[in-house]
Amino acid sequence: MPETTAASSRTGRLLAAPLALILSVGSLTACGPTDDGPHADGTRPSSVTSPSVTSPSASGPSAPGAPSVPAAGKTAGTGPTTRHTASSSPAAGRDPDDPDDRLHQWMESGSIPMNASYHWPMLDTSARLADGEKFLFEEHCGARRTPETDSLARAAWMEKARPGKNDGDQNWLAQETIAAHLQDGKRKASALFGGLAKELQACGSAHTSVTYTTRDSRHVAATIVLDKDTARPTTLHEYLAVVGDNVLELSLWATPYHQDGGNKPDVAWPGPPDTSVFQAMTTPVCPQGKQC
Repeated sequence: MPETTAASSRTGRLLAAPLALILSVGSLTACGPTDDGPHADGTRPSSVTSPSVTSPSASGPSAPGAPSVPAAGKTAGTGPTTRHTASSSPAAGRDPDDPDDRLHQWMESGSIPMNASYHWPMLDTSARLADGEKFLFEEHCGARRTPETDSLARAAWMEKARPGKNDGDQNWLAQETIAAHLQDGKRKASALFGGLAKELQACGSAHTSVTYTTRDSRHVAATIVLDKDTARPTTLHEYLAVVGDNVLELSLWATPYHQDGGNKPDVAWPGPPDTSVFQAMTTPVCPQGKQC
């Protein structure tokens, strides 16, 4: 009987020890600091890992309802499907290296005045993004935009194309500018065209002359002579047109560099009919027979 009692006592002590340890751990879990709570001295635990948090480098799927974490080296929201969804204007999110993000409505180079002398290359080969830039006549005239005109121009999808370098005696330069896909379409395109027409009119001054050959609600053609009272005046032939939701500009200009030619360009201006120039500009945007 004493041996049985002693064995039972030892068995009881062996069972009581794990129970006491379990109760001790439970007490610490219930009363101790949480994973994200501070210690008594104000510091946070240095190495606490929650089993519900997935490491950003993990390749497995996220838990239901948990926000997805982008893979290392990538930024969320930059995929091709989101490039245009948050655009505040048609110009936002464009890729200058993507052919589909470029315009395909340039006038035929053979229709640019003086092609017989210069053999202008195709405009799309020199096209570049020009969002936020001014039209060429604005640069020459030092034009000051109104806030409305500036806002309309900056909201457009704009590109410029300048064919050839015209070195040596080929001293005429050409450039076409297209402001396309204006939001709210025709109304804003017409408003931008009207603002530009007013700027062109304001270009005239004591040192600059502006002579119109066409001037209506959709077309303006003018010859501008800048620094007309100097030895090297710049002559600019300017064409502006609005068609659909597009505003188009064609500019040809020259600054003679020689003193023995009467300060005239080496190639005489041929004086093409304005109607033929405007038709060449607008046909790629609005083919004949289409309502624009």
